[in-house]
Amino acid sequence: MHYRLLVTFGKDKAKNSQEAREYANSELFNDSSFCGDGGRFSSPIADWFVIGGRWSGELSRQTWAKEVEEKISALEKETGLEVWGCFCGKGSNNEKLQAKLKVKVEKLYKKATPTKYRNSGLCYDRDTHKETGYADDAMLVDGVLYEALLKKYQGLDQSEDDELHFVDLDYDPVSAKDFIGKKWLVVVDFHN
Repeated sequence: MHYRLLVTFGKDKAKNSQEAREYANSELFNDSSFCGDGGRFSSPIADWFVIGGRWSGELSRQTWAKEVEEKISALEKETGLEVWGCFCGKGSNNEKLQAKLKVKVEKLYKKATPTKYRNSGLCYDRDTHKETGYADDAMLVDGVLYEALLKKYQGLDQSEDDELHFVDLDYDPVSAKDFIGKKWLVVVDFHN
């Protein structure tokens, strides 16, 4: 089964999204209790993981891409077709319709993409196996991301439920004062 893991760590560990994604990837890969044979988490949590994966773009969907996601969702409902993660059979009429829809959706997405991501290769229909994900799979924590994704873990350095959904690699308990503008947030897709 695939799970979404939110990973945070100090801003000083990376200068940009690429470095943040590589840092998170390296730290998780080298932690034998996450994807190995013991350590911090006592027994391995995952047998496989990638940055972003099935949750690639999740941070954008909570921030700048909210409005365009609503438009895309409406188009998919209207046509009865999906763009990301769903592929119609080769040669079917739906394959042609889906291809047209994909072009329309990608144009909408590119138009909504902030300037800082314009040359980063962001797209709506993503490769979910790209090892270090896309540029928007790591962002500095801001107020919106904190409220939407981290606030529920306030006071914890990792989620305490039966499944791992959040971890701070610095072992810092979540707080707005210590996270907003001071921590990277990276989304990870892991399988166990």
